[in-house]
Amino acid sequence: MIDYAQALNEAQYAAATSGDGPVLVVAGAGSGKTRTIVYRLAWLAEHGVAPTSILLLTFTRKAAQEMLQRAGMLLDQGLSGVQGGTFHAFAYGVLRRWRPAWLGERPFTVMDSADITAAVKYCKDELKLGRGDRSFPKTQSIVGLLSKARNKELSLEEVLRREAFHLLPHTEALAALGEAYTAYRREKGLLDYDDLLFELETLLRENQAAAEALRLRFSHILVDEYQDTNLVQARIVRLLAGPPDKDADGRETTAITGNVMAVGDEAQSIYAFRGANVRNILDFPKLFPGTRIIRLEENYRSTKPVLDVANSLLAHAAESFRKTLFTRKEGGGPVRLVTPLSDMSQAKLVVRRIEELLDTHLPHEIAVLFRAGFHSYNLEMALNQAGIPFRKYGGLRYTEAAHVKDVIAYARLVLNPLDLPAFARVAALHSGIGPKTVQKLYAVALGGDAKAVEKAFARHPDLLEDMRFVDDLRARP
Repeated sequence: MIDYAQALNEAQYAAATSGDGPVLVVAGAGSGKTRTIVYRLAWLAEHGVAPTSILLLTFTRKAAQEMLQRAGMLLDQGLSGVQGGTFHAFAYGVLRRWRPAWLGERPFTVMDSADITAAVKYCKDELKLGRGDRSFPKTQSIVGLLSKARNKELSLEEVLRREAFHLLPHTEALAALGEAYTAYRREKGLLDYDDLLFELETLLRENQAAAEALRLRFSHILVDEYQDTNLVQARIVRLLAGPPDKDADGRETTAITGNVMAVGDEAQSIYAFRGANVRNILDFPKLFPGTRIIRLEENYRSTKPVLDVANSLLAHAAESFRKTLFTRKEGGGPVRLVTPLSDMSQAKLVVRRIEELLDTHLPHEIAVLFRAGFHSYNLEMALNQAGIPFRKYGGLRYTEAAHVKDVIAYARLVLNPLDLPAFARVAALHSGIGPKTVQKLYAVALGGDAKAVEKAFARHPDLLEDMRFVDDLRARP
């Protein structure tokens, strides 16, 4: 038998060895969350729970595989019978056995990202949307908007109003495109990633035999990173744990029981833009009456000064599971708070600090964190000016942004009027100019005949004005 008390701290031990019933493990940053889940899996197996009765839901397949492998090593035997993986993978497996009712006897195929993009583009072309209109969103952007509306369970108009106000004039067209995309999938027996979750929820609500079979099989459910679940994922967990009671009016109540262990931290809920809803973890004790809340507060990653700042910030949260992070690690420099006057002064301060650090550290030992990719633009320019090389992870570099490349295209034409890619980019900014027209206009411009250029560009006066502007810049000393 594993000596759990020796291997785990007090809070981890309480979580790993908790008995039946709902449990919420509030795992502070760096508090050994994965270790706790691994030992929980091992404890369940050692105490008579069949591996085939355990469902482990994570947000990456790699995380599930790592947890199961580590638990198997603790037990000196595999845990191959445990159903472990992502919500989407689990939904796919269930739907393979119990297909959505609307499919009838037809099989279904799950679309990958390329399939989804191609299908949306097909529907867009069929509806003749966005032709010659540069303000109409690109296909990839449309895919993202449609998915976001489903994951957040908001209308497309509301998503545009909140996050893409400039696209509101296209609301009606995009809504029609969304309906066409849904019809396309239904007609051809296709499911996209979002369909997997919603179809599983429908199955659990409407197919009593399937729902009961799943509840009988999975006596213990573990969910990792619960703060990152969206609304439908939380409902799936509730439905797997047990059928919700209903009041006299047929409305669902919260009297649900079940052996569900949710692990997460409301303070680390940062994926609302992907549809994650922090209310799922905050409301867990209400949705699962009798929930035992266990707090993992010992941090194994950070130093005391960092945790002091974190605790100070957490103390001001309007709603949270109160916890105080602590560590046994000694040392650590103080946390600095700097308040710059502008984005540019902030970038200069960061560059100055990086230059100081480079005297004693290698470049790859220095990292700058941002809330969003575009927040780094000023710093990128400042680093380039200082001659400091860098690598950006996530988001586009400043020089790769479309509007920046548009401006650079004009500068390239000033330096080299024969730059075809730059000319093509400038020409594409104007409606009614496609690749063939670009080639024709470029050929005329290449000939250098002013009258021929005037004649060829007559149908595109805005582009002609742009070329005159470029010529004027080139002529300046």
